[in-house]
Amino acid sequence: MVSSDSVIAPHTSAEAYSAYRTVASSVLVAGAQELKRKDTHYKLAIELDHAGLSYIRDGGEEIAVGAMTTMAEIEKSPLLKGLAGGAICASLREVPDRELKQRATLGGLIASKQPFSMLLPILLSLTVDVVLEDKGRMELRDYLSCPPMGELITEIVIAREFVYTAYMAYRSETGQQPYLTGAVTMGEDQWRIVVGGRPGAAAIAEKASEELSAKGLQARENVAHMVSEELDFENFGPCSEQERRELTIDMMRILIKKAWKGFSRQNSLTMKSVKR
Repeated sequence: MVSSDSVIAPHTSAEAYSAYRTVASSVLVAGAQELKRKDTHYKLAIELDHAGLSYIRDGGEEIAVGAMTTMAEIEKSPLLKGLAGGAICASLREVPDRELKQRATLGGLIASKQPFSMLLPILLSLTVDVVLEDKGRMELRDYLSCPPMGELITEIVIAREFVYTAYMAYRSETGQQPYLTGAVTMGEDQWRIVVGGRPGAAAIAEKASEELSAKGLQARENVAHMVSEELDFENFGPCSEQERRELTIDMMRILIKKAWKGFSRQNSLTMKSVKR
């Protein structure tokens, strides 16, 4: 259990970050209940509940989500439900733990680089930036590949794109943590393929994505094998490295076709709407 000599609840992200950087032994937490999750003692615990970081805002070509916005709020957001064919909200509806969704925040998910998250591969397959206090914006893909920087995520910015995202996760049992996740996004001129639960954090299969973007659906089988060969996999939990590679091939076959069908349907509905 985490303990601390003192707890503060700043009213701005700037105040929170200043305290975090000033006190060497300090920790950022999303509420006092999070202090029970680790066995560490700190001089200072900085709660972010009152720092003004819980919101979902329409920015026109992009949507800004405060780092303290909970998964439950994201799941119900009218602004987010139509993005990428509804993948963001739909993936959260499949999480059975309501209490977890009420507590877990988007900023916390990204900062911890959860390796078995289903939402993280979806976000990585889209155009998403994270905003860091005092550091500005950086692409999500760059943030996930960086070593721990001791930074404070204040906002997540999701571009409004005409894309469709297909996703899936392999689990031992319904409701259990997945041991392999994947997301494939199709747009007008580009595909993006992401695999998580390798068990490393979600990663983009760059070469496979380029191949699929260049050759289209006809390259599906070859691309499925490319993904399994391009990314690193390990033995972990109920699944071995080789099993993960084999499952990735099957998963890609399914997701590429599903993304193509979803995008085609979405495009067809849009064309009909324009004609009216």
